[in-house]
Amino acid sequence: MTSYQTELAVPPLPLSEGLQIELQRSSYRQYVRKHLRHGDPWKPDVFLVKKGGVTYVVKDYADKAWSFRVCVGALSIRREAMMYRRLRGITGIPPHAFPVDRYAIAVSHIAGRNASQIKPGELTPSFFEKLRGIVDRVHERGIVLCDLRNIKNILLGDDGNPYLIDFSTAFQKGGRWNILKNGIHHIFFQDDLLGIAKLKRERAPHLLTETEQRALEKGVFLQKHAIFVKLRGKALLRWIFG
Repeated sequence: MTSYQTELAVPPLPLSEGLQIELQRSSYRQYVRKHLRHGDPWKPDVFLVKKGGVTYVVKDYADKAWSFRVCVGALSIRREAMMYRRLRGITGIPPHAFPVDRYAIAVSHIAGRNASQIKPGELTPSFFEKLRGIVDRVHERGIVLCDLRNIKNILLGDDGNPYLIDFSTAFQKGGRWNILKNGIHHIFFQDDLLGIAKLKRERAPHLLTETEQRALEKGVFLQKHAIFVKLRGKALLRWIFG
């Protein structure tokens, strides 16, 4: 048995008063209903799991290389669990999340489709009004999402409402004198709003305003450099992990 299988699970967050999900590393895979994604060597595997009448999504780094599992996976799981705690109670955010252990997190499943699966013309003005409201509530708590341009992180629920998922790259604004962190926070604050504009451009171009179009063309500070680093980073990870 490997070390991660013997570690104690972090206590789960409450689903509601008096009710908690219990999920253990040693047994959770017997409840898997679907393997949603076989992650690259540097990405988690993603499972749809159902237990006790509750369906949720599990992101799991446990089968990745030891170096990546420990140096990246464990940190990512810890950060994402913290973000869900801080965003709890916002409509449009999965309401329940808890770590299975250091290398996996379970999150409430939202029935629906991610925005990459949506045909142009399906999204309404009301959808975008609600989406902007969710992003505004997140920003009010001092958190930026950082990856909203990836439209797979935006869901159209079966109820017709928008939802946001995947907070592994999100972070909170720094203290009053943390100039560097707050500067980065400001850049990603603007980038989150451009994520909404990008979704309009790709799935509802008739709703895109001239102001949003100009903002997309301008981008954010150091955007081209960040994209370059991101692409080079992915190439490096492929070379390292195969």
